[in-house]
Amino acid sequence: MLERSVGLSELPRLADLLATTAGLLAVRLEGWRDDEGKSWLQLDIAGEPVLSCQRCLGGVKFPLSIRSRLQLIGPGEDWPDDDLVDDEADAIDAEKALAVLSLIEDEVLLALPIAPRHEQCESPSANASELGSSPFAALAAFKKH
Repeated sequence: MLERSVGLSELPRLADLLATTAGLLAVRLEGWRDDEGKSWLQLDIAGEPVLSCQRCLGGVKFPLSIRSRLQLIGPGEDWPDDDLVDDEADAIDAEKALAVLSLIEDEVLLALPIAPRHEQCESPSANASELGSSPFAALAAFKKH
């Protein structure tokens, strides 16, 4: 079993989606073999990264609580038939040196929303009427002449 805190700045693909890379993820990784000799990993990730709200572009905290069960498939082993396997586990290729940080990053990226946003926030376009007329109003006037 491995328990560790991982800095958000250590995950470069994730860092591109964050409003700030300050913060940590709590990670717990546990491995075992079942009665059939299959190798398994359980990955637990918890944290609260700050994403960019797609409405107001401000920071929005996104609570994460991920639990993934992964079956390790070694070289020459048969991959499980997707129709016969339960949906609570995924199979991954077992390499001699498993890239744990990449695995953590993949699981977090899969858990993030496509368009994060606050429950309630004011859209920047709501203030457009306060700024004056539309930039296309000048084109409409030009077209009339």
